[in-house]
Amino acid sequence: MANKTNCIMHGKEYYRVRATVGKKPDGTPIVKAFLGKNKKEAEQKRDEYLYQLRLGLNIDFDKATLGHLMHSWLYDFKRVSENIKPATFSRYEGIYRKYIQPYPIANLKLSEVKTVVIQRFYNDLFEMGYTSASIRTLNSLLRNFFTFAIEQDYIVKSPLKGTTIPSNAGELTKDRKLDVYTDDEIVQLKKALTGYIHENLILVALGTGLRQGELLGLQWKHINFDKKTITVNQTLKTYSDIKSDGTRSLVTALQTPKSKHSIRVVPIPESLVTVLNKQKASTIEKAAALGKPFNDDVYVFTNSQLSYVDARALLRSYKRMLHRNNIRERDFHSLRHTYATQLIRRGVSIEIIAELLGHSSTEITKIYAHILDDDKQKAVEKLNDIF
Repeated sequence: MANKTNCIMHGKEYYRVRATVGKKPDGTPIVKAFLGKNKKEAEQKRDEYLYQLRLGLNIDFDKATLGHLMHSWLYDFKRVSENIKPATFSRYEGIYRKYIQPYPIANLKLSEVKTVVIQRFYNDLFEMGYTSASIRTLNSLLRNFFTFAIEQDYIVKSPLKGTTIPSNAGELTKDRKLDVYTDDEIVQLKKALTGYIHENLILVALGTGLRQGELLGLQWKHINFDKKTITVNQTLKTYSDIKSDGTRSLVTALQTPKSKHSIRVVPIPESLVTVLNKQKASTIEKAAALGKPFNDDVYVFTNSQLSYVDARALLRSYKRMLHRNNIRERDFHSLRHTYATQLIRRGVSIEIIAELLGHSSTEITKIYAHILDDDKQKAVEKLNDIF
């Protein structure tokens, strides 16, 4: 039996039904047409659309793709938000550009992005060589995006629910043992630092656990020599400043730390007070030679022109120094890890270490707990001679 139709569009026969889907501001009804090969198909399309409206879904949900909507979320909402730092937006945009934009998942309609699609995408990324940590970073951004999509009525629930971050037994996880300097290597490092251009900066990093950006953002007003403390309330960050049209330029600027817990006062040992006094005297001398004023707003660690130290140049210099002195190359962050582990070995509680490091929770600090386990194992090994 031939399908019964009631209209012709572009030379083809369809069955058309109409439904009121809303009202304009002046009260005029908004009527939408639904086409099908027959009456049953047209009514099914109508009923599905009205059902989605009752759920509160955006009426354009069927047109929005993941890539398009995520780009809009980043540029139209996150970029202009007062709650997000430019450096953080730059990081978000970079994750989107690296993990979403180049891949077919970006072209899927949002309604097609199901849990199994996300899981297969994560699995594919892992097979291509991306680490679990990288995929976890992507997952965090997607979680924020899908929360936005739910709030804006594009979807009912997040497709991330039920997904798993791929990993394997040989990969380092959050419970990994951290790469720190041993006691012997600390002695070797301190010897290698003698005469090194960033000697005092590295020593302060080792003796305070400050992050690289926190160190580079220090100004003399943050050092209290009488109380022997450093106040951490800003960080120096280099990031891409991205405009609404996508053009970008590299910017270095001071900003507030990564979280409210990072704002803290860190006591310093007497030996570091001596180091900082030497650094201050050197900076005053440098200012005089340049004919520039010295005041509390001058950076504690400066370049040859009394300006801030470039983070990338510091890392290159630091790695060259390690290589010259036959010290195994490590990430700059290893100095912070070493500070924490040395405190643990000296009996300082996890709670105090968390405060000194600016962690939001002691759970984060517990990644250093393996140090205690290693020390316990070494201790009981000394009993071997009684058996």
